[in-house]
Amino acid sequence: MPKPVPQPMPLSIPEYRLKACQTNQFPQTPEGFQQLKFGYFGEVGGLLSAVKKSGRDNLAATVTELAAEELGDALWYLINVAALVDVDHNQIGDHCLIALRRQYGEAEQELVEPVTFRHIDSLMEVRRKPDSIDRSTQLGKLASHAGTMAATTFQAYKALAPHKRAENLGMHLAELAVACASFDLRLEDVARANLEKIHSRWPGDEKKYPEPFDKGFPEHEQFPPLIAMEFIERGTGQNAHVVQSLHGVFIGDRLTDNSNEPDDYRFHDVFHLAYVAYLGWSPVLRGLLKRKRKSDPKKDENEDGARAMIIEEGIATWIFNHAKVHRFDSKEKQGGLDYNVLKQIRSMVDGYEVDVCQLWQWETAILKGFEVFRQLQEHRRGIVTVDVLNHTMRFDPLTKNQQP
Repeated sequence: MPKPVPQPMPLSIPEYRLKACQTNQFPQTPEGFQQLKFGYFGEVGGLLSAVKKSGRDNLAATVTELAAEELGDALWYLINVAALVDVDHNQIGDHCLIALRRQYGEAEQELVEPVTFRHIDSLMEVRRKPDSIDRSTQLGKLASHAGTMAATTFQAYKALAPHKRAENLGMHLAELAVACASFDLRLEDVARANLEKIHSRWPGDEKKYPEPFDKGFPEHEQFPPLIAMEFIERGTGQNAHVVQSLHGVFIGDRLTDNSNEPDDYRFHDVFHLAYVAYLGWSPVLRGLLKRKRKSDPKKDENEDGARAMIIEEGIATWIFNHAKVHRFDSKEKQGGLDYNVLKQIRSMVDGYEVDVCQLWQWETAILKGFEVFRQLQEHRRGIVTVDVLNHTMRFDPLTKNQQP
């Protein structure tokens, strides 16, 4: 008989709001309000689109999985809208419960604060059967209300009496709760998953790298604490290629662009170095540096083997090609990289040890990797130094007179 897992403490709306507002990058101005309300409308639209695509394209992901993320993002925008127009964190929950009880003809009850998402889910529990709520009708209502918010100005919201503002946004939260129930989802689960997502993307001051994946392995199977890789371009025109060396020993084969159009992909091993610096992961470099974890046959075959290397090379190539169209700027504010890029990468490494790494780690590795790549493009030769334990990477140019 499986051991029972203790249920976590209920997630309160004030707790969710605190964490959601910490990740809000929009200004606390009418312009910020506009971005937030459009974001809310966009996520509801994305929910409808996901439902459509799931049925039309027979997607592998279930419509419930697709809906959960869209509903979580919509919740994030709604709670931040409420904060910006000065609706108290408990008031939106109070009026959500009032709206649901009125909708289902239930008697008024004395409110208990802080309001938790479990309070809302408990009220909805009797209607959690998939056929008890007409999903199409509910999504239409949610979209209609989101459209009305999108057409309402910041000044119009602020002109409402405080209780009217709370009542309006509580109604939105109630409609989100019913939409969750139509997908057989609990709003608390959706909120928790959203917090996990936003913390992975925007950790604030809580950045914490996981333990090295090779911790506890013999020293010769660990990445060296400092890697100073020299990149040297040789030849010209079609004969141009890059060689790499570490402590005077050439590493790997000479690299060309392998492309009809020159694009300097020959320097792409810098991305593998970035993965080591900010993820502590690179099956490709483990192989090149002969640091595979052979003392553990399972790790050697699965985590350091050919399939893992192919996945890593696939990620590096896909990101590189994507960046040709959507130029990745290393000066871009952290959290500004396209979320869908990061989400796709996470899906590619699902089931591998690197899956524990957070989205901000991938974003840092990508942006820093392109920063150093552009420096290599400019100088055509140099030393890329990775401090594996302190998670840093830097570029130092080599003059033409300096020999590798």
